[in-house]
Parts: sequence; structure tokens; C-alpha cells
Amino acid sequence: MQACQVEQLLGSYGTELYRYCRRLAGFGPDGEDLYQQTFLRLLELDLVPDEGRNPRALLYSVATGLWRNEARKRGRRAAIARPVELDGDDPPPLAGGEEPEAAALAAAENRALAAAVERLPDKYRAAVLLAYGAELPLEEVARIEKLPKGTVKSRLHKARLLLKKEMEARGYGRKEL
Repeated sequence: MQACQVEQLLGSYGTELYRYCRRLAGFGPDGEDLYQQTFLRLLELDLVPDEGRNPRALLYSVATGLWRNEARKRGRRAAIARPVELDGDDPPPLAGGEEPEAAALAAAENRALAAAVERLPDKYRAAVLLAYGAELPLEEVARIEKLPKGTVKSRLHKARLLLKKEMEARGYGRKEL
């Protein structure tokens, strides 16, 4: 892919891809590294975006593939030696209300939900972040994940059940999860 094409993608989708990478890989330097690696990989690859395909889905696909490869590497390394956490960044508040008390409660609930999403198994977390975080259609999520559409649906359903169970256990009674 040419640098001007990558620059256009960065201008159009950079902010939302940055959020996706940070949520997928974590809110520390790993998420930022994934974001940078995604655009570097696009420059390295000799891809030509299809006119009929969504360039946004291409970005998410490359980022998800890089994240999976890194997760496999971390898994192999963790089998040898336990990793040490050096950076304890907390996720930023995601939403707010008009009244301070409502804003604080909403922010706490959003942080709890974001933490619950981070604790999901990888196969569920990626599907949730693509479908709900990036708001990609089910077909695009299936293409990115290289899975049948039905499998993506079942993973999203299972993820919602896991999230609902955890949020209810923490005292949040959201019915729409």
C-alpha cells in the first residue's frame, strides 16, 4: 500500500482505530504499539484496497491479526516465565451525565464494564470490540475474524451473557447488556 493511501486511512479512521487498539491490547503502551504496528504493516504489505470492500474493515483486520500474533507470543513466553506488569494505567472514563452524581455513577459503571470486557476470553473480547466498539456489521466482523457469521453471533451472545453475569454480580442491574 502506498504512503498516501495509508495517510488517507489514518486521516479517516485513525482515531477510532486508536481507540480499538487500546481497548483490544490494553490501555497502556501495548495498545499504542498495536496502533503503530497496524499502519507500519499496511506500508509493508502490497495491498490494494478493493473498491467494493470496506477500507475500515481492512484496518481492523490487520490490527486484529497483529494482536492475535502478539497474544500467541505472550502465551508462549508466559509458559516459560511469568510476565511482570510495570505500567498500571487505568482506562479513562467513557461517559458522563449532566449531574455530577450521575456522571460519577455512569463513569464507574463504564469503567466496570470496560474492565469486564478486558477480562473476557480473547475470542469473545475481539468480537465484542469489533461489533460494539467499532460498530462493524456482523458480516465484516466475520470476515475479520475469519469465522462463519453464525459463530460470530454465538460468540457475541455468549459474551453478552458473561458480561451481564459479571455486571450483575458487581451490583449493576443493566438489563440491556
